[in-house]
Amino acid sequence: MVAHLLRLRYRLLLNGFKRSTWALVSAVIGLAYGLLVLVGLIVGMIALSFSESELVWVVSVLGGGVAVLGWVIAPILLRGYDQSLSVAKLRVFPIAPQRLLVGLFVAGLLGVPGIVTVIAGLSTTIGWIGEPVALVAAPFAALLAVLTCVVASRAFESVGASLAAGRRYREIMSVAVFVPVLLLGPIIGLGLPALSNASADLPAIARIVSWSPLGAAWSIPGDLALGRPLEALAKTGIALATLALLVLAWRRSLTTLLATPPRSAAGGGRRKGLGPFSWYPATPTGAVAARTTVYWLRDPRYGGSLVTLPVLVVIAVFVSITGSDWFLAALGPVFAATFAITLCAEVAYDGTAFASHLSTGVSGAADRAGRVITLAIIAVPLVLVSTIVPLLVLDRAEQIPALLGIGFGLLLTGFGVSSIASARFLMPVPAAGESPFKTPPGSTFSAQLGMYAAWLIIFVLAIPELALGIAAIVTGSVVLGVIALVVGIALGTVLMIVGIRRGGALLERRGPELLASLTRARGA
Repeated sequence: MVAHLLRLRYRLLLNGFKRSTWALVSAVIGLAYGLLVLVGLIVGMIALSFSESELVWVVSVLGGGVAVLGWVIAPILLRGYDQSLSVAKLRVFPIAPQRLLVGLFVAGLLGVPGIVTVIAGLSTTIGWIGEPVALVAAPFAALLAVLTCVVASRAFESVGASLAAGRRYREIMSVAVFVPVLLLGPIIGLGLPALSNASADLPAIARIVSWSPLGAAWSIPGDLALGRPLEALAKTGIALATLALLVLAWRRSLTTLLATPPRSAAGGGRRKGLGPFSWYPATPTGAVAARTTVYWLRDPRYGGSLVTLPVLVVIAVFVSITGSDWFLAALGPVFAATFAITLCAEVAYDGTAFASHLSTGVSGAADRAGRVITLAIIAVPLVLVSTIVPLLVLDRAEQIPALLGIGFGLLLTGFGVSSIASARFLMPVPAAGESPFKTPPGSTFSAQLGMYAAWLIIFVLAIPELALGIAAIVTGSVVLGVIALVVGIALGTVLMIVGIRRGGALLERRGPELLASLTRARGA
């Protein structure tokens, strides 16, 4: 069975190359990059072999600990990237847990990541050329660490397979991958100085890691070279115990998965009552508001649009720390501008369910107003808090009226413009059930022009409050700031009402056409 799984693994890999030339090109580039990294690692270990044993030990423990950690978190964060031999797919076959465990282990060890890790692990032996005892122990310690990597990856993959049946798990993992990518700039900006300052503490950090399952195996040769045989023996016990516990946990999870039927992602039907439909008046507008509230609470695509808000906060704080607090002071208007175009995707998020909406005969104005009400319940408090709190922290309370005027002007104007835009064009969005961060089909630059045009129109229509607010900030006039607040709310409210009415009329005329476009998009 082990040989069969290996043949299946490589056959799927080759078939993927045959179906797509770009997949083959990407694999070749990835292979070349991996070989370059391995060559660099080997050269680095050769250079380290001329250094002190303490330095070789620190590098081996910390580098090896990162490798083990990478194998652990990869199946959790990148679940779904390579599911060719996933437990979820193999559970339908009558395979005993013990045989499946051995087969998956060998397949993981002889896969591309496993082979690269084996070569990289054995290359650490080069660093101990000048220490005979450590040189003999290094290959065995490296193999022990590599086995731990593979078993840990498979064990966590099995645990993740049972969790992934729930939609909330997939949503959380999508966010866990997406947010660090967005914050990569601030992380690097703050992390590099911290690393340079912590370089003197690396030996102490390595000593802590060496007593953990992450670095115990990697520490064994260095402890022998540094005259710490008892520590080497103790860490051997830690490494073996870690591997044994991981095997037991993996076997138990495999047994549970193979004996338990797949869970449905649907709810269990325990909820009672009308939920959001009891929160609003029994009117067409209230019904639309209740339905969109359900979407905001349960559809990860809606929640995904809010992920950028805490990211903006982190970036604003980072820019402030680096010496410029303009972004933090303008955080409220930035939030408002972000919310202003959110309604552009409302009809697209409905998908083919928009047909049931059309069949009820609800007026377009009621549809537009209901969607605006739901978003306003979320957006208005956030714009208030994101405007007032940073300005109080920065000791600029006198600018609160001006920036609130700008923020509410952009927000209310955006409600009106987006109400028209969402009835005019469809933004490409992920399908229901997909990751909120997946790039949907048709997401070209031309498909985004409508959104950019809507954004531009919002800022043009908000010029009065923008001019008054900026003038109030520059001159320090509280009176001008209050005038900007009044103008922003009044003009924004008028434009919102006009946008709701015109957008409603446009939706009534173009409803069937929008539904046809949605049907074609989902069938593509």
